[in-house]
Amino acid sequence: MGYRSTNYGRGQALHGDRTTTGAICCSTLPNCTEHGRGVIRVGDKTTACPKCGKQGVVADGEPRVNWMGQTSAVDGSVVICGCPHGTNRVIAPSGEWLGSGPSPEQIAQEKHQAMLAARLKEQEAEAQRQAEERDRNRVFAKSCLCGEGCNDAGTGREPHTNFGEMAFYQAMPNDAPQHAQAAKRKAIPKPKQRSALYLWWNGHHEEMDYQAAVAAEERAWTARTAIADASELALVGGRTITSGTWAVRGAALGEIATGGLGAPVAGLLIGMYPGKLNDGEQDFIDRMRAEQMREAPTRVRFTWENDASGNPTPRGWHTPPGKDSVRVRRMEWDSRRQAYTFIRAQTALPLVVIQVEIHQTFPKVTTQRAL
Repeated sequence: MGYRSTNYGRGQALHGDRTTTGAICCSTLPNCTEHGRGVIRVGDKTTACPKCGKQGVVADGEPRVNWMGQTSAVDGSVVICGCPHGTNRVIAPSGEWLGSGPSPEQIAQEKHQAMLAARLKEQEAEAQRQAEERDRNRVFAKSCLCGEGCNDAGTGREPHTNFGEMAFYQAMPNDAPQHAQAAKRKAIPKPKQRSALYLWWNGHHEEMDYQAAVAAEERAWTARTAIADASELALVGGRTITSGTWAVRGAALGEIATGGLGAPVAGLLIGMYPGKLNDGEQDFIDRMRAEQMREAPTRVRFTWENDASGNPTPRGWHTPPGKDSVRVRRMEWDSRRQAYTFIRAQTALPLVVIQVEIHQTFPKVTTQRAL
C-alpha cells in the first residue's frame, strides 16, 4: 500500500473511486493496477448515479497520460450521466493514502500528540509537586522582591515596607470610661430648605455637606460603640495599610488597659500582612486558621528604635530558617461591635484588641490582620 500517484498535479483515478454524486468508478483494465486497484481511463463507466439513476461514463482526463492508448482519468474528470453537465466528477485526491490502516503521517501525528500529552501530564505533575512543596514551605512574611515559591532569606539591605506595614500603638488613659449602651449619636443639623432657583444658582453643596457629616458621624458612632469599654490606641510610630480606630481592653469585662506617664504601659506592635504585597502567593493566613496559637515562619524580625528626633522607627533583620518562628493571630469579625477583634486569653495578661475600619464596607472574608 502507498499513496495515490499524481498526473501533472491531479490524482490518478482508480477502480472503486467515487464520484461527486456517489457513483463508483469501474475499471476496464484490471491488469494495470496501482496498489492493487485498476486504473480508470476515459470511456470507463460507473455504477448507476444515485441522483439520476443512469449509468455514468468518464468523459475527459489527462491527455498527456494514457493507458493502452486511452487517456487516463484523473481527479475532477467529468462523468456524463443524467445529471447536469459538470455536476458529476471523479474524486481522486492527489497523494491520498490508499492503505487499509492509518497513513504514516497520521501514525506519526498520533505519536507526536501522545508524546505531547505525556509531556503535558509530566509538567502538570511537576507543577503540582512544586505547588505542594511551596505550600509546605510558605512563610508568614517575606520580602516582596521574592517571587512566588521563593522563601529564601535575604542578605542585602532593603526597606521594611517590602515585608508589610508595621505600626506601634500605645493605649491612652480614658478620663471617663464609656460603655457601649451610653454611646450616643451626635445630632447633625439639617440644611435649610432652599428654592429651586437658589439650588440652581448656588448648587447642592449644603445637602452634600450634610450627607458627608452624617456619614462621618455614623462611622464615628460605630467606632465609639465598638471601643466604648476599651482604651483607644494612639499611633506612636510607623503606619498600617488599613486606616481606622484601634483599641485594647482587658479580656475580663470592665478591665481597661491604659498607658502613659505614671501608668503601666500597654503597647502593641501591629503588623499588617497585605494581600497584594506578593502577587500570586496563596493566602497563608487561611491555612493557619485551624492552627490558632501556633507559630509561623517569617523572613524578617522587627525591633523599634528611636531615630534622631526621638520617634520610634522599625528596624528589621533577615531571619534564616531555624530562627524564623513568630506567633500569628487572625482578627475575626465581631457583628456585635461591627469591628474586628482578637482575644488573647491564654496568657497571664488577657487582652481584647479591637479594630474599627474607617470605611463601612467591611471585607469580612479577604482582609487579613495579624498580631
